[in-house]
Amino acid sequence: MKAVIPCALKEEQLFPFSETLPTGLMPVMGKPIIEHLITSLRSVGVEEILLIANHKEDLLRERFEDERDVQVVHQEEVDGTGSAVQAVGGLEEDFFVVNGDVIVSERDLENLKNKFEATNPKVSMLAAGEEKPEKFGVLSITNDEVTSIDEKPEEPDNSLVNTGIYLFKPELFEVLDRLDEEETSLVDAVKKMADEEEATFELIEDYWVDIGEPRTLKKADAVKREFEINETEIAETAKVHENVEIIGNAIIEGDVELKPGTVIEGDVYVGEGTSVEPNTRLKNSSISKGSIIDAESVKNSLVFEDNIFDPCVCIENSIIGEESEVRSGTVIRGSFIGARSFVDMNNSVRGVKFVPDARTDISEISK
Repeated sequence: MKAVIPCALKEEQLFPFSETLPTGLMPVMGKPIIEHLITSLRSVGVEEILLIANHKEDLLRERFEDERDVQVVHQEEVDGTGSAVQAVGGLEEDFFVVNGDVIVSERDLENLKNKFEATNPKVSMLAAGEEKPEKFGVLSITNDEVTSIDEKPEEPDNSLVNTGIYLFKPELFEVLDRLDEEETSLVDAVKKMADEEEATFELIEDYWVDIGEPRTLKKADAVKREFEINETEIAETAKVHENVEIIGNAIIEGDVELKPGTVIEGDVYVGEGTSVEPNTRLKNSSISKGSIIDAESVKNSLVFEDNIFDPCVCIENSIIGEESEVRSGTVIRGSFIGARSFVDMNNSVRGVKFVPDARTDISEISK
């Protein structure tokens, strides 16, 4: 079995992080989104994975060049998910399609596979209850089959939505070839399959997060930690001082150093090679690899790779892009800081977005 992961589109709503990374390489609980997907797909029997790329394609190729079961396929015209799948040519076996901007549990993928094999349709999809179904494709269901999909209706008649996670038979390519010129979305093909009574669904049991903006990226990180960190796991090569207090659960990766007075609360991930300096408090956050955290506190935040936080820094409800530096006495709340930013001493940053390579000097932002 194969899997196709469309990840060619530059997600403008994920600014400033989309300026330096494709969505699929943005970290969630210390690992790129696509790597979480690949791990789960392998576990349910997928033997070959096709990444459909365009935006920052070179970074994807570099990341997966040593993965023999992962192939990066170029999408020339990024004009819809239908053409993204067509970029791989006609597959001759059943295959998953999972967008590269979502997180979903291994169990939910396994359940979808079981439903597909039990019902033998042309397509089976994962569905979820959603608080704002008007932002998605709303499903109409009869006798365990999907009979229609209403894309982003103004007044949805129910809250059951299409997650965009599918298992297809190879006949999909025949349906794609029958689409009209203006029908460029994979959903257009799925609608035709539903009209022909060839579509079934399986409900999400664990989690699914569609990552389309920084707010949902941070949500995805929180959801992943909530479901995946069930007990404290400390790598053998990590150095944890006896005066470190862990309240809740944490994953501490290899070569991490937690120094005296560190307090960890809630669900926390600390990535490989990170140094957490004395008397730092980490709460419900992910710290990606290679960072130096000498802060007073990091709470409810997502920190990308290779960051440096000086003493008396407070980070709360924020995302900090890769290779940034935050100097002493600065407070950052509810903000999204682009890659390689430099935030000077004694700044107060609230509710803003910094472009990559932004600099502050005496509380003035220079972009």
